[in-house]
Amino acid sequence: MVKDYYEILGVPRNATSEEIKKAYRKLAHQHHPDKGGGNEAKFKELNEAYQTLGDEKKRRHYDQFGRAFDAASGFGGAGGGFQWEDIFGKSRGGGVNFDFGGNAGGEAFDINDIFAGIFGFQDERTSSRRRRGKDIILELAIPFEESILGGKELARFQRTVRCAHCAGAGSEPGSKSDKCKECAGTGSVQKTTRTFLGSMTRVETCARCKGKGEVHVRSCSVCGGRGLAEREEEIEIVIPRGIKHEDTLQLSGKGEAAGSTSAPGDLYVRIKVLPHKIFRRQGDDLLMKLPIKISQAILGDTVTVDTFEGAISLKIPEGTQSGDILRIRGKGAPEARGYSHGDLLVEISVDIPRRVPKHLRGQIERLKEEGL
Repeated sequence: MVKDYYEILGVPRNATSEEIKKAYRKLAHQHHPDKGGGNEAKFKELNEAYQTLGDEKKRRHYDQFGRAFDAASGFGGAGGGFQWEDIFGKSRGGGVNFDFGGNAGGEAFDINDIFAGIFGFQDERTSSRRRRGKDIILELAIPFEESILGGKELARFQRTVRCAHCAGAGSEPGSKSDKCKECAGTGSVQKTTRTFLGSMTRVETCARCKGKGEVHVRSCSVCGGRGLAEREEEIEIVIPRGIKHEDTLQLSGKGEAAGSTSAPGDLYVRIKVLPHKIFRRQGDDLLMKLPIKISQAILGDTVTVDTFEGAISLKIPEGTQSGDILRIRGKGAPEARGYSHGDLLVEISVDIPRRVPKHLRGQIERLKEEGL
């Protein structure tokens, strides 16, 4: 049979932590084995009850499972029973969380979501996350040059925001609200569900008042009680230097609103870098093709190359061939959020004239005779 720890300590289920502590001390003193007339079994039972009810987290778990908690069946978490955390491991913040690499706009997989779906219970962390507004994902095309140098772009999109008229409350400003009769003003209701594991007691957000504990006498005349409104937003997006194609920028709190007491979602901006007619990117290196004349390829030369950060000089060695790649260090794309640059790789293309002027034909013939 399940043990009722509240009954063992002689306190009501809504007792405060201080009341539980006082009751335990009084009964522990009365039944201590070293005292005349003490009861060792009763003393151990008191300790077991206090170890659960004296710990806020354990008490919350015990209250969630209610009288369906049974250490022998392995559910509930107090008094040596089975803990979900014992199998799945404890995450930061005390919950159970498996993150399978959610992408932008997605959410981490949470094992509590499975149990919420099967058994209907929710812990405070899960409930809070679900009340958060939805994320927004949009694509933004930028010029190639801006991906190298950085800049600013305006993004326009539709977004759900808090109603300005009622400040997200959903009620007409100045109107009164009544205590919700469904949850008696608590914002939550307790329900018991029978499962293949037994009866499970869960706490749910009140559907009538949506967890607020009160209902509107007069709904907002603008949003009809939703507390939300649709609006076209225009936001300036700062493009960092060196950003790459398909990189994603996150703007916290710029997603969909979710009510007066809930945090809005985030805005994720996926960058699309437009192609350039001369340059292309490979990692943090920039690649370009440079046509040169036959004479420059044979004799060598110094040429000027225009880059996004100004003109630079490039030395063409004697005997340069088509397809040769000359590297200019530190003149490529800047590393994202860093201070170093990649390299500029210049692929040489020797320009062969389709026709040779008559006055040069003899000279070309002599080169041919020399085997050049």
